[in-house]
Amino acid sequence: MAKRSSTRLLLWLAALGVLLALLVIGGVTLFMWDGGPESLASGNKKGWLKLELRGELADSPRIDALSFDPEDRALTVGELAAVVKRAQDDPDITGIFVDLDNPQLSMATAQELRGALVSLTESGKPCVAWSKTYENLTYYLASACGEIHLHPEGVPLVLGLNVTTTYLADTLGKLGVKADYERVGAYKSAVETFEELAPSPASVEMYNSMIDDLYAGLTEDIAAGRKRSVEEVRALIDDPPITAADAKDRGLIDQLTYRDELVDRLKEDGDGTNSKGYAKGLRSDWRRAEHTIAVLHLSGNVVDGESGGGGFSGGGGNIGDTTVVKALDELAEDENITAVVLRIDSPGGSALASDVIWRAVRKLDEKKPVVASMGATAASGGYYIAMAAREIVAQPGTITGSIGVFAGKFALTELYKKVGLTTWTTRRGALAGLLSSPDAFTDAERAKLRQRIEAFYTTFITKAGESRGKTPEEIDAVAQGRVWTGRQAHGVGLVDTLGGLDLAVDRAASLAGLAEDAEVGRKLLPEPQTFWDALSESLDQARSPSMRVSLPETLGPELSEAVELAFSLEQMSSRGGLLALDPVIITVR
Repeated sequence: MAKRSSTRLLLWLAALGVLLALLVIGGVTLFMWDGGPESLASGNKKGWLKLELRGELADSPRIDALSFDPEDRALTVGELAAVVKRAQDDPDITGIFVDLDNPQLSMATAQELRGALVSLTESGKPCVAWSKTYENLTYYLASACGEIHLHPEGVPLVLGLNVTTTYLADTLGKLGVKADYERVGAYKSAVETFEELAPSPASVEMYNSMIDDLYAGLTEDIAAGRKRSVEEVRALIDDPPITAADAKDRGLIDQLTYRDELVDRLKEDGDGTNSKGYAKGLRSDWRRAEHTIAVLHLSGNVVDGESGGGGFSGGGGNIGDTTVVKALDELAEDENITAVVLRIDSPGGSALASDVIWRAVRKLDEKKPVVASMGATAASGGYYIAMAAREIVAQPGTITGSIGVFAGKFALTELYKKVGLTTWTTRRGALAGLLSSPDAFTDAERAKLRQRIEAFYTTFITKAGESRGKTPEEIDAVAQGRVWTGRQAHGVGLVDTLGGLDLAVDRAASLAGLAEDAEVGRKLLPEPQTFWDALSESLDQARSPSMRVSLPETLGPELSEAVELAFSLEQMSSRGGLLALDPVIITVR
């Protein structure tokens, strides 16, 4: 046994050594890579600025990214928009080349970048876009440019918007699981996913209203960019060109061009610069500025305790109330910070944690102005945090609102019978099994749970009313768990201003009493980790004990999966917290 353990230890150490070597080699490779021979040169040189957009565009700093130099990190969406704004006033920048390679965009992300590009073109500088293929949002973004290029054999897929929601009630029923939840809000659709076979009439109304508004915004902006009528744009979408040649003939795009041909043409105006190199100058300007606005990114689900995923944003992390409150308290005491912008991208989560963060934001705002800037989503608990700020800024396509609450559990008794699990329980207290029992709620338990969620809903609409200058009754009329687009939320008074992070920073500076021509820099939080920071954190996590259910192989794969499902659902049910969450996020594709 000792020999076997020693062998395993040696194999583990060898594997770790190989992993570290690969990470170091990969890190050095990334550090030295210059973007390839076809890229416009890096650094601040005269010519075109290349805005390369590919893969996931992070709204918050990727603090868990592997990099030896924090300055070498990927740009956030807000930084990309700021780069365009800087280029607009830079006499060395001829124009902007938007190089699209299947970037993952939300409607709000596309609007953030598109707004910056529209401002640049209105200033008189040209914008040229190129891609191998265009779908709804990449084309929407490209429509801000005066020239849209497509690969000669590229595929145009501008097909209109689609919303699909998934319902698990029948699947759970076949497994012997019953979702037993209580909610406040006719439109609070999160629990319908587990309890119903189709959306309720209220949800159908909500989804149709939202997609109507998103589609209107999409087609109106494309029409303005392409100098066509909205009717012409909608006709193109209803009968879309499906080949590159047809897309050009029908005016969807301007030129069929290979990427290297376009790059060679743009280089005639000078070597130019790429956005990553150009951003280093922008960050340097921010550090030297007389006044500093902190931009605190809050991304992910709101949770109780410490944040996960390497911090309170980025890398699929969570927004932990303990971590965030500490950061907010530090900002309150930091004399070098003039004002704070909360950049929120969250569907919500723990209602209690949301209220804890809400209180810390209110305390911070008593010392210096706080403005909320909503990214792709700021719904339910995400909106709860935002409403503590002095002003709320959202994009027209931001998914927001969902002022509502739910709580409950999964009843697992029938699943236990299917997999042969038995339980024995002894209790003291009539309601001791309120959230821990595998059985469905009794009438007394349901009444008590209902009392709790209705009380929190009253708190939610009361605090929202205080924030928005409305009565609880007025908020209730636009709440009820209903999700709105940013433009709709602005119309019903849940949002102050439509715009992006740049506008939120400007509003924070104005609220702090700074002059319009004041030098204002930004401090992005959380600050990025270096390669070594991330490696050290990973090793600490590896040393931490973890809990895992170990099942005998004799159970077989299907039964093992069922038992693991039972344990997982039991853990979810036993958390016992109220959820101000809206996981049904509309994805525009």
